[in-house]
This record gives sequence, structure tokens and C-alpha cells, in this order.
Amino acid sequence: MANKNIWVVFELSDGKPNRVSLELMQKAASMKEKASAVIIGENAKEAAPAAFANGADEVIAVSQKATFEGAAYILSQLIKKYEPLAVLIGSTNYGRDLSAALSARSRIGIASDCTDMWINAEGDEVSINWIRPSYDGKLNTNIAVAGTPQIGTFHAGTLPYKENFGGPSDGSIIEETVEIPDGVILTSVLGFIPDDALMAANIEDAKILISGGRGVGSKEGFKQLFELAALVGGNVSGSRVAVEEGWIEKDRQVGITGKTVAPELYIAFGISGAQPHVAGMKESKVIVAVNSDANAPIFDYATYGIVADLNTVIPEMIEKIKANK
Repeated sequence: MANKNIWVVFELSDGKPNRVSLELMQKAASMKEKASAVIIGENAKEAAPAAFANGADEVIAVSQKATFEGAAYILSQLIKKYEPLAVLIGSTNYGRDLSAALSARSRIGIASDCTDMWINAEGDEVSINWIRPSYDGKLNTNIAVAGTPQIGTFHAGTLPYKENFGGPSDGSIIEETVEIPDGVILTSVLGFIPDDALMAANIEDAKILISGGRGVGSKEGFKQLFELAALVGGNVSGSRVAVEEGWIEKDRQVGITGKTVAPELYIAFGISGAQPHVAGMKESKVIVAVNSDANAPIFDYATYGIVADLNTVIPEMIEKIKANK
């Protein structure tokens, strides 16, 4: 192993890095090792300022259009050249395809859907501890992967994120070009059809989440949560029960079997606080819990708690917010 560099593979949407890429960049910057952003795309260098602002020591820019198969090949060649210690990738639809393809192509280990990591270094001996939840979030598992480099994937909202991280506006950019052999790329993007419902359910990027559980009681009951969310500029999420009952879409589910979120404000209405759900939202900066059961476990995690009937609290909140507006 030539170095202890931590790489973050950026995923771009309309030329801009998505939230999980910036979260991972800030995490890499905190590791006290060299943190590098690897950006693959037609206009890769345009995303470099965001990488530096979020803690990158350098940017490796590959200005080439590539599907996940092409990106996996490009990364495999860059790994041979630079020999990083770890490669961090967002656990998105694209990131899961990319990380699996890279693991298979480069024959390197992967720890999926992690919530944290740290490096143990003693002299020349270096190992990585990958942390991921198990048993429905009741326990954290410490995963050790043999050999280096290693791949770790993380969901958006899992790691702490600062809007203004305070990194420099520019830095060292290494430009690379990798020729991709025929037969590597087997898929192509024919077009993009936006899914308005899916975009509306993009709860990972919300600064305010109004979340409902079993206590909401029905799909009709969730309508008042959507009204409240619209008034405060937030979005709506829910527990697994709410999804299983058909009250909200699967893309709005928070928890081990759903999404991990960390908004500025998380208001939980009628959510008991079972571990599988709490594991997906406990990093929220402020948690407000509203539940008629004073012994509900959610109060153990709440910044503020209200023991009351949500059907009384929500209309009062809506009325007061409208009055203040």
C-alpha cells in the first residue's frame, strides 16, 4: 500500500454533486488523512469548487461521459495508479451499481450501507473499522475487510453535514483520461423521464420533516401532515407501519428498511420510537415528539416532547402558523 488516501466518488445531478457526496467529503476531511474527490463526468471540473469547499485536499477529475460500468472501469484503473486506502461511495441507485461493479472488477472488499468508519493506524499497520446497524438497528456491527483498498457505501443523511463547512474555494486538480475498451459498457442511457412523485418524496434533502406513524391512523390523517409541512417549507415522511398500511409511499419511509435522514427539525407524530425507525432519524438536530403515550420510547430521543393527542396538536399548530403568516 503506497498511501492512506481516502477517496470520495462524487455523484452528479445536472452537473452538481448530490448531498451524500458532500457528506462523505466532509467525513473524509475529518479522518486526518489526505482526502480526495474523484469526479467523473463530462464537466467534471465544474464540480471541483464544491469538493474543495467541503474539505477535499485535491480533486481527481475525469472529464468523460460514463455509465456506472464505465465509471467502475475508470476507477479500477485509477486505483491501480494511486492506491488509495478507502473509496467512499453514496448508497444511491447509481452508487450501489457502481460500488458492486468496482468491487467485482478490482476484486476488493466492500462494506455496504455503513453509518460510520474510523481508521486504526499503528506505524505501517493500517486497518479500517466499518460500522453498520444490525438486528433492526438494535446493535452496531463492526466490519473488518481484508486487504486494501476497501469500498464503503453510505446512505444520504447518515453522516453529520455542515452547510458551510469552510473549505477553500479552490485547490489542486489532477486531470485524468482513461480509455475504456470495447465491451466494458453494456448499457446506455436513452433518455430521462422525470418522476414528479419520486422527486416530491426526496426526504433526504429536507431541512424540516413532518413524520407520522401508527398514531396518525389513516391516509386521511396524513393529509394534515402534508398541510403542516407545506406551511413550514418541509416534507412528509413516516414509519414502516404507515407505509405497510398504504398511508404514504415507500419512498417516504424512515428507518433501517427505509431511508436515513438528518434534517434540522424532525417532528414525529404518533411514532412510538422503535429501534428500526429511530436508527434512521436519531441524528436529526432537533427532534420533537408528539405522542399520547407518556412512556413511548421516542421521548428518550426527543429534544422536546409533547404528551397529547396529535389530532389536537396538529390543527392548533396549523392555525397558529397561518395566523403568524
